[in-house]
Order: sequence, then C-alpha cells, then structure tokens
Amino acid sequence: MSPKTITTIGILAHVDAGKTSLTECLLHHSGAIASQGSVDKGSAITDGLAIEKSRGISIKSAAVNFTWKNHIFQMVDTPGHIDFAAEVDRSLSILDAVILVVSAKEGVQAHTLNLWESLKERNLPVIIFINKIDRDGVNTEQVFLDLQEELRAKLFALNFPDLSVANDPKLRSFTNTAGHLGVPILEISLENLAECNEIFLEQYLEGKTDNFESILEKAQQAIENKSLFPVLFGSAKLGIGIEALLNNLTVLLSHPQTYFSTASAKVFKVEFHDKLGRLAYIKSYGGLLKTKDSIHSQQLEKEIKINQIFKPHLGSLAQFPELSPGEVGIISTTEIIQAGDALGTEILHDEFSKISDAVLGVEVKAIEDKDYQKLGEALEILNLEDPALDFKWFKEVREFHLKILGPIQTEVLKENLVQRWSIEAEFLKPKVIYKETPSKSAEGYVRYWMPKPCWAIMTFLLDPAPVGSGISFTSKVRTSEISNKYINEVKRAIPWSLKQGLKGYEVTDLSITLIEGSEHNVHSNPGDFLLATPMGVLRGLENAGTDLLEPMYAFEIKAQQDLLGPISGDLNQMRAQIEAPTFDDDFFILKGRVAVAEAIDYGIKFNATTSGKGRLKLSLDGYEKTTTTEDKIRPFKGVSPLNESQWILHMRGAFKADQRLPV
Repeated sequence: MSPKTITTIGILAHVDAGKTSLTECLLHHSGAIASQGSVDKGSAITDGLAIEKSRGISIKSAAVNFTWKNHIFQMVDTPGHIDFAAEVDRSLSILDAVILVVSAKEGVQAHTLNLWESLKERNLPVIIFINKIDRDGVNTEQVFLDLQEELRAKLFALNFPDLSVANDPKLRSFTNTAGHLGVPILEISLENLAECNEIFLEQYLEGKTDNFESILEKAQQAIENKSLFPVLFGSAKLGIGIEALLNNLTVLLSHPQTYFSTASAKVFKVEFHDKLGRLAYIKSYGGLLKTKDSIHSQQLEKEIKINQIFKPHLGSLAQFPELSPGEVGIISTTEIIQAGDALGTEILHDEFSKISDAVLGVEVKAIEDKDYQKLGEALEILNLEDPALDFKWFKEVREFHLKILGPIQTEVLKENLVQRWSIEAEFLKPKVIYKETPSKSAEGYVRYWMPKPCWAIMTFLLDPAPVGSGISFTSKVRTSEISNKYINEVKRAIPWSLKQGLKGYEVTDLSITLIEGSEHNVHSNPGDFLLATPMGVLRGLENAGTDLLEPMYAFEIKAQQDLLGPISGDLNQMRAQIEAPTFDDDFFILKGRVAVAEAIDYGIKFNATTSGKGRLKLSLDGYEKTTTTEDKIRPFKGVSPLNESQWILHMRGAFKADQRLPV
C-alpha cells in the first residue's frame, strides 16, 4: 500500500492537559478534518460517547488516522484520569511511540509521573509537548526545569517559546535561536547533548555552538538512541507549534517496523455496537487478515471467525476487505473475545507493570427490582469491554460486585448504565480488597470416593511464604500413586481454589505441596482431582488459619513549605510511614507508605489543603499484614468447598450456584 510507513502513536497526559484538543489540532492541520472539534462544545472526534461529550473528558481510548508527508499515523487518544488507567494500559500494548502532553500552566502532575514510569519500562520513543503556553502566568522555563528534574531524564528543546509580548506567544525553531542560547531552556539542552556526544562536547567547551543545523542533527541522533528526550512547546488552542510537532513525528518517531510473516494481532479494546454487535479493536502484527478468515484466539484457545473488518475513520467506521501488517482495525465476531487477547500463534509479549491496580471493590444494586436481570447482563457487557472490572455475579445472594480504581469511575459507570440501557443503579460505598495468607503451616486432607464412580485421595501441605512471593505448587507423590494427567488437573485447580479464603478474599503468598495421595485404576478420572483439590486446599487453610494482607500505597507529596505541618499531621493520623522531608526552594517533598484503607479519600482533603496547587502521587506498593476485624471479613460467595457434600453436588451439576467450574 502507499504510503508505506505506518506508525501507531498514543497521546497521553494527566487529565486537562489538552490532550484531546491537541489530537483535534493534528487532525485539522494535517487535512484529515475540515474544521477543528472542541472538547468544551462536545464536538471532538475522539470523544464519541455521549458521556464523554457531557463531561468533557476522555473515558475510552479512540483511534483516528491522518497522513503527513507520506507517513500514515494511527493516533490513539487515551483517557487522562487515573480512574481509567486500565484503558491506557491496554492502549500502550499496541503503540510504536508516544506524545506525552504536559500543561505549561499546571506543570508536572502526579499522573504525568505514573505515565512516564510506564513509558520508561516499555522503552517507547517519546516526544514531550508542553501545551498551553498561551495561558496567563505560565513559566515555561520552570516547567522545563521541573520536567527534567521530576522525570530524571535529559531533555532537548526543539523549539523555544517567546512570551515577551503579552497575549502574543511565539515560537522559534531550534535552528532560529541565534542570540538566545544563553536562556536556561536552550543552555540546558546543549549541556545535555554535550553529555551524550563526545564530538559536540569538545565543540561546546570551545564555544563552537553557532552551527545550529549540525547541532540539531547530533541531537536527533541522541534522541533516536534515547539518550535525549525531545521537547516541543506550543498551544493546541491557538494552533501554535502543531506543524513543528507533525514534522518531528515523521523525523523522530516514524520508522519501518518489523512484523511476523504469519497472521497475528493484538486486541486492545472491545466494545458493543448497536448495529454491529461485539467489536474488537486490534493491531495487526503480521500476515494479511481478511473478512471471513479464521484466526486462533490465545485466550479462548480456539479458532474465531472474522465476520467483518473496519478501520476507524474520523469518529466512525469504514468497512474494508482486509487489514495489513501494522494497521489498526476493528473486527466483528460472535465469539466472546476480550481486550488483551493475542490472535494467531505468535507470542506477543506484554508483561509490563500496570499504571494502577484496582484495590477497591464496590457492590452494585438495581434501584428497581425489575431491572435485576437486565443490570446483570449490562454489567457482563461492561466487563467484556473492561476486564479490569472483574465482574462477579453471585446469583444465590443476588449481588453484583466490581473492582474499581476510583470514585470517578463509578460515576461514569452509573451514567453509562442509564444512557446505554436505561437502568438506574446504586453503587455502594467502595471497600478495600484485602488478601489472605496462611498464618502457619498445616495439612489439608481430602478423600473423594463416594458416590462412585470417583476416586481422588490427597494430602496437601500448606506453608506460609514471604509477602509478595505469590503461589507455588510442587508434588512429592510418585507417579505410580497419582499419574501426571491427574497432577495436571490439580495444578489447574490451584489458582481458582484460592479465589476465596476463610475471610472471603483471594489467598496468596503460600507454598502448596502434594505430599500423599492415590488414584484408582478403575474409578478415577481427571474431573475427580479437579473437584477434590479445592476441598483439600481449603481444609488446609482452615487448619492453618489465615491473616489479612492490606494493600499499601507509596506516596510522594510536593507542596509549599508552609503546609508541611498540616500535611504531616494528616499523614500521622493515617498512621503513614514517613521518610525525612527534602526541600526544593519553597517546596518540600515527602515520601513514604500508607494503607490504602487510610488514604482512600485523602486526595480530596489534600487538594483542599493545598488549594489544588500541591502534588499527591499514590501508587500501589504491595501488601502488608494487618489486624483482622469483623468489618473486614466478607462472607463466602457461592458454594464453599469446606461444605463438602454441597460442593460435590454442585460440581456434579445437582444444583446451580454461582461458583462454576472454570472453562
């Protein structure tokens, strides 16, 4: 196809940095759209949902294409609010490069740092765009200095903002900065280049800095090997700096990619369309995908059929017969496909840390009882679109449970249910999701041999393991006692045996050893060991007892020095572990750890204390043992393996319950 260079670029930012406005500018300036949309007016192309238009924020990632200088750019606009970080995680999995947008007015914000850590881990090429230089009171020099310090990265400014005339911001390209090299932004850029280029270091020390074209060429080389990170200034509102950004996208970020020879794709988003049904947004990593093709789903472990192929086109879908390597497209299928799935047989690695993990659980109830079934079905669809919700439908007690990242997410889910399904729902107060771990070593014995035909006899040894170590399983039983085909069923059953412990939470940080057992050469079958394993494991937990583990936040606070006292007082009330403060001019920086349960609502108080001018960064930082109180314990949902007679009847299909055998 022509043009041949295809690059998938994500636009990332802290909320309200101007990310969607910049997307609209790029589309308009490149000629992809005739008139520029507005976030405030609800006319932005990438904010297609009614809820996005009404709230003026991005909630779902959106893909749009444009062409600039014979390069195709597939641009993914992502949500900026941390409550929708799971959507950003899924988008990151298919990106070739990133534009990181920073507001010149607000500067470096907490979520900016979260995003930067993910970008560093993935080693993605990045252009930093400092937006809103037209705003009153901006200090572009300070923002540049703060960025370098906070990101711990060497920056290089590819243009320079001239704000000398009020209400008339201008930009100078780097090659047009003669007479301005003494200003800090450019001086620091040259120092950074000198540190990573020996030839320029010698020229810099000799004062030979007048060949701007040569300097820029050396800077571009350093940017390509990620020794330097490029910075561009501009204003999406006024369309300033947009052409420079487009030109640098082609020079710095658009390079030929390598793809597999066989059909391969990554699913990064799933949504339900009123007319087209289930749609999966994919990026092709090899081969030619065609309508009516079948391709292997690694999550479903079977072939799925591609009914139709579409490509995103300015907020709508255009149908195409095929999808080429490197292209982002949408396929329709009748299969229950989920975001994160890999299609084809190639291994598409995506073992990276999440920007934020869900540590809060919320129960959802239908306001009107007649909507109970309808609400359950709607939540199932929302869970397919966002698997991080981890939706559970406990039919015995008529309860719906979700995992969430924060209160904004629940508000959006509530509006979503009204707008899409006309369902009024109540979201109860979020609760912290704890974990359990064995208090001591103990054995768990199970004998499943009635009613025949069945036979699975096992003894498990459960040992506590270090916090954060997860689950391990080994077998010391000879294959003459239990054959490998049955041991494999035990291994398969271990993870879902530990989904609920004695106190109602997932069990972790333990070592499980199968120390004794037997099979029957006539009566045993694989399902017997699948059924019996949870009974033996839960019996071992009952004998050992369990401790609760609570999720912890690592916090980093930056605020004015005169607020150190009040903020330290708040942290002490939350029983936080606080490191000694450090000071930077008029600001202090505090780091430490605090329980999620204590800090769940602290962001609101912090913003009030600092008048919105402080920075609070919270990131999940493992788990710690905590005291067990009645309010933390949850009842077991479904049929417990400790109720062995009911469990056996349930697993044999004698009656229905929520806890079904995994497929």
